[in-house]
Amino acid sequence: MLVPEVREALRRHGLLQPGEPVLVALSGGVDSMVLLDLLRRLGHPVVAAHAEHGLRGAQGEEDRDWVVRYCAERGIVVETTALRVPALRASTRGSVEMLARDARAGWLKATAQRLGLRHIATAHHRDDAVETLLMNLVRGTGHRGWRGIPRRSGPFIRPLLDVPRAAIAAHAAAQAIPFREDPTNADPAHLRNRVRHELMPLLRRMNPGFERAMTRSALRLEELVAHWELHAPQHGHDRDGIPFELLEAAPLPRLLLHEVLRHRGVHPDQLDRVLRAVAHRRIGARFPLKDGLLLVDRDRLRWCPAPEPRPEYIIGPDLALPAPAPVRLVADAPPGPVDERHVVRLAADRLRTPLVLRPWRAGDRFRPHGGRGSRLVSDLLIDAKVPRDLKDAVYVLCTEGRIAWVVGHRLAEGFAAPPDAAEVVYGVPVTTRGDR
Repeated sequence: MLVPEVREALRRHGLLQPGEPVLVALSGGVDSMVLLDLLRRLGHPVVAAHAEHGLRGAQGEEDRDWVVRYCAERGIVVETTALRVPALRASTRGSVEMLARDARAGWLKATAQRLGLRHIATAHHRDDAVETLLMNLVRGTGHRGWRGIPRRSGPFIRPLLDVPRAAIAAHAAAQAIPFREDPTNADPAHLRNRVRHELMPLLRRMNPGFERAMTRSALRLEELVAHWELHAPQHGHDRDGIPFELLEAAPLPRLLLHEVLRHRGVHPDQLDRVLRAVAHRRIGARFPLKDGLLLVDRDRLRWCPAPEPRPEYIIGPDLALPAPAPVRLVADAPPGPVDERHVVRLAADRLRTPLVLRPWRAGDRFRPHGGRGSRLVSDLLIDAKVPRDLKDAVYVLCTEGRIAWVVGHRLAEGFAAPPDAAEVVYGVPVTTRGDR
């Protein structure tokens, strides 16, 4: 019998106090029926809770009615609900399995709270834990997925987590415990069923002690995760990003990076690419986040909003530009002293309209005024130490396909108006975007 084993699990892991009442999630399957029987044998007042998901039509309703009759015959209080998961799927994103799980968990919590019960017992067992770990590894997971199924999470407790499925089936047979088979447990459309019916038998043939070995490994992984969470840097980032020095000093940089970025939508496959970009100081490399971009800047990984497409402006002989444009072109000198870092004097006779004011592009090249040879605009911005998230805001003024001015930075050779020029166009940036 499993009674002594489950009693010890409850005691050792502090899941329930002796005689403490508990809500039992009761599907009617063999696992939950055995859990209900064991908790009653151990002297715990139980309330059964059965959720009908609306996924199996009449068969789901028959299971509910069967559970209600079983509990009534034994004087067990039972709570039931109809969740209607298909209706949820029509209005909410996510798989049917995820929606059903979340809806059931929410109802169980609300029911326990209404009844004044602190704990909700579910019938997850050792095979479930092994299957979950394998599924997490197959799909790819962060360190939280190494834990598989936790023994306790919020009000949920799992007293059978050390018990193999075979022992549960043997207890049901020995005690003549009735149960209902759920045919969806054999449906190969679900990943868990393929793991259970295809992968697990193969692994058992390779190693008859496979489940025990996996259970030991899962325990070690759980200890490693607990150690990491206890000793990991608690301030791995600030509002601007992740400093390189912190990332490079971390003993487990991938785990640190995953922990910091897991809520920002960075795919785990990108972590190694991010670390390589940091190691090689690939300034300007960018990685998409769900709410913006992760940029490799000069001293840190920086997050910033995704840049919105910036407009291009066509400028006629009147030099007029709309209000949102980042620069003004005027024929009269601005009042007060001219700051040549930002306000420039362009030779009007070199400007052929229509002029084009546009965001700079990769590959743009010009010959800086007073310099030798041509330069990439990107190199100019790097030398000017313009932060990567501000580079996208830099505009260039072009005439006849040539760059005359990198706005806020440098004029091109041949476009600076000499001191005695009769006609001058003054370029006045609306906002300053970095140093010259």
